[in-house]
Amino acid sequence: MPPAPRLPIAYLRFVPAIRLKCRRILANEDEAEDVAHESFAMLLQFGPTWVGDADPQLVMAWLYRTSTRLSIDALRRRRRPASENASAEPEASWWPGGVRVERALTARELVRALSTRVREDELQAAVLCRIDGLSQEEAAMVLEVSERTVPRLLERFDTHVYAWRREYLA
Repeated sequence: MPPAPRLPIAYLRFVPAIRLKCRRILANEDEAEDVAHESFAMLLQFGPTWVGDADPQLVMAWLYRTSTRLSIDALRRRRRPASENASAEPEASWWPGGVRVERALTARELVRALSTRVREDELQAAVLCRIDGLSQEEAAMVLEVSERTVPRLLERFDTHVYAWRREYLA
């Protein structure tokens, strides 16, 4: 039987980054804390073992991928009343591709709105690259896909964004 991950060390080393990542996606301190803790509980049960100096990168990639999925799942579970969605006028901002849109949404609102419209792997790639600021190479490692796959995922995601934006602004 392989040794279990050194959870206390992994927790102390990686929880700040995982907690911050969850906060950026969820915009809710308590929910982010819950998702971060759930990620570490899953690490103990299902995650990779951590036995040598090369393994921390593997553990962090696993935690990043797992916390991204759990955060997206949490967004999907949210039930927001229609009156709350229409109450605040979003600020203008720049969208991927440098297109200025008068009624643009924040990154969190976009993720929430698109979470039911795009494939999970496309959404995860977009969150990792566009919100968390990971390079395509780093995102490929976290998603466990080839480096050539990430640009394709982002391209498909952008296609969904532009279609949704046209629908939203119509």
